[in-house]
Amino acid sequence: MVLSRAEKGFSLLEMLVVLAIIGIVIMATIPSGGGKIDQAGISETINLVKRYQPQIEQFYMATGEFPIDNDAAGLPDPESIIGNYLQATYVDSGAIHVELGNKIRPELKGKIISLRPIFVPDAENSPISWVCGLDTIPENMVAAGENRTDVEAYRLPMSCR
Repeated sequence: MVLSRAEKGFSLLEMLVVLAIIGIVIMATIPSGGGKIDQAGISETINLVKRYQPQIEQFYMATGEFPIDNDAAGLPDPESIIGNYLQATYVDSGAIHVELGNKIRPELKGKIISLRPIFVPDAENSPISWVCGLDTIPENMVAAGENRTDVEAYRLPMSCR
C-alpha cells in the first residue's frame, strides 16, 4: 500500500520552518527590558535637576521674565551640572535642557530632554508648574522655552510622555 503525500505528514524541514516562525513571533511579542532601563536612568537625571526649578521660578517672580541662560539663573556652567546619566544641563529662556551621557546607553548619548515651566499668561500671581519632555501643556497655559526633547516616547518615564 502506497501512502499519498497527505497521509505521510510533515517533513522535518517543514516542521523546522514552522518552529522558526513561531520563535520569531514569540520574540517579537516579548517587550524589551531596555525601555525600563532607559526610563530609570532618565528619571534619576530629571530628579537630579529638579532642584534648580525653584531658582528659575524665583527669577520669574522677581523679574516677570525667565532666565535666558545658566548664568542669569544663578546656576553653574552647563558642563558642571552632571550625574550618572547626565553630561550637561542648559537653561534657555527658562527651560532646563538635560543632555544625556556618561553611563547612559550609547543610543541615548547626546539626546536632550526638556523641562519647561508652564504658566498662565498675564496672571502675575498664578503658580508655575512644569512639563517634562513630550508631556502636553494644559489649556490656558503656555510653556517658556523650546521643547528640544528628542528621546523616543517609550524610553521616557510616564510623567514625560
